[in-house]
Amino acid sequence: MKIYPKDSSAEAVILCDYGKNNLFNLTRHTRIKIIKKGGLSLANIQQLISTDGRLDIIKASTFNLVNGEIVETPLTNKGIFERDFNKSYKLATFTMPSVKEGSIIEYIYQTTSAPLEWRFQMEVPTRLSEYWANFPNIVKVRKYMQGYVPVSEYKEIGENTAHWILKDVPAFRKEPFMSSETDYISKVTFVIDYINSINAYSYFKADFMNTWEKMNEMLPNEENFGKLITGSGFLKDLVSQITDSIKDSPLKIKALTNYVKQNFEWDGQKEFWGSPLKKVVEKKKGSSGDLNILLASMLDKAGFEVDMILLSTRDHGFIRKPFPSMRQLNYAICSVIVGNKVLLLDATEKYLPYDVLPSYCLNDEGLIISKKRTGWINLVPTVKDKTIIETKLDLTSEGILDGKLSYIHEGYDGMKARKEFFSKEEGAYSKKILIGSNWTVKKKEFSDMEDNSKSAKSSYEIVVDEHATTDGNVIYFNPFITPTIENQFKASTRTYPVEFGTRIEKVCLSRIAIPDNYIVDELPKGVALVLPENSARFIYNISQQGNTINVTSSFLVNKSLFTQEEYPRLREFYSQVVAKQAEQIVLRRK
Repeated sequence: MKIYPKDSSAEAVILCDYGKNNLFNLTRHTRIKIIKKGGLSLANIQQLISTDGRLDIIKASTFNLVNGEIVETPLTNKGIFERDFNKSYKLATFTMPSVKEGSIIEYIYQTTSAPLEWRFQMEVPTRLSEYWANFPNIVKVRKYMQGYVPVSEYKEIGENTAHWILKDVPAFRKEPFMSSETDYISKVTFVIDYINSINAYSYFKADFMNTWEKMNEMLPNEENFGKLITGSGFLKDLVSQITDSIKDSPLKIKALTNYVKQNFEWDGQKEFWGSPLKKVVEKKKGSSGDLNILLASMLDKAGFEVDMILLSTRDHGFIRKPFPSMRQLNYAICSVIVGNKVLLLDATEKYLPYDVLPSYCLNDEGLIISKKRTGWINLVPTVKDKTIIETKLDLTSEGILDGKLSYIHEGYDGMKARKEFFSKEEGAYSKKILIGSNWTVKKKEFSDMEDNSKSAKSSYEIVVDEHATTDGNVIYFNPFITPTIENQFKASTRTYPVEFGTRIEKVCLSRIAIPDNYIVDELPKGVALVLPENSARFIYNISQQGNTINVTSSFLVNKSLFTQEEYPRLREFYSQVVAKQAEQIVLRRK
């Protein structure tokens, strides 16, 4: 096979993927055809297993066609590389030998304590995916199926045995502005209702907390969660040093949150369990669970009543409330009530204001873990992803622009700007913003970059000599020297919803003084575009006062999620915005 007939773009195809799970063990038998170079990465096999589980390779070989003969290369070194994935799971990996374009790889392995789910859909097409779930009578499970691929065959045999077959499963292709493939990929997931075995409980402790109420009841007493918060008395002296001179409660909370943000490094791992806090303080580094439980414990020592909010980050998928399971949750933030206001706090992103959650936490709702409160809390953005770009330029008769370009970054855009600024040399940061290859920068200034409570600002005195086009007595130029809105919705159809996560606002203000010996021959027309329910809006105004042209462009997305049915309007909206901002001003010599 040189090409997969059902998907000519496929770089590989899974010929068959067979799985059988009996709760404690998963056996998997997979055969894959590598078609193009881009499919070679499928030779690296990965499987999540619990921290005390293992993976055993039963058989693994690569098959190549050499001079018309099939040559088998067995995996002789059955070494398995393991690394920590989070505090509950590790990632086991092995690599197939002699893999090249045209190879077929086949492997069979068995694992203990793998996650109770099966993915029928992968990043490449699958001809056949078959899965048996055959659980012992010591457990009672519930299952839910998700995705857009129809099931070819399904049978239930008794209460705890089920069999699925899916044929000709298309590749899962991620689309722009999509939070998590976990939400949409075709798969089946199991939730344990109860376990009649102490030994099994030790393997599936998280699943044993099988109602949201049980989680709220049990987690405050867990050694690596609630007891870390109420214990860890060694933090009292440190908390006193930070807060004793502060009388105002919100300012104390701000000081403690900023202390953790600025003095501890997040290692990028998302979870809600914590490590012993003495070790976290010594290392000055930890997972999201480590840092937010540390913050919670410090708030507790300062006399605040602090609760934890468990959530699923956007890349982890949304929560299905009818199927309570701790595997649906992967993150915890702090909650403190001050007066009538609930403050939600997170210590991982040092370049956000203390009371603003990272965008990856904004995923519908979070579960309250508290001795006094129960239920769910909305996780909605309190700030926008906002950019203001302002230019004040003089245009010469030679088509050269000379003047000032300013940026104001607010909310989530402020965080992104600060991350870029502090991770690079000042020159590299400026080069990324100043896109023109022939721009001359005479002066640059930065302000409020270290103060997260303010907008991050930068300004540049520039000379731009390639933006305008001169043609005899005519000058053509675009009033915006920097790109503002990019249309990422080029596909005519959309399979999955569009998820922005936060509200977006982009404002461009341009003032251009034209040469005295030129007049305006043609100006773009103003426009106002509004989507239903004001979910998105674009306003473009242009005017002339003497020799000065003033242009204002205001782009706003007010809704974080658009359905597939709303996609055509959203796509057309973006297309019209991009087209309008590309229009030229035409000047003619007097």
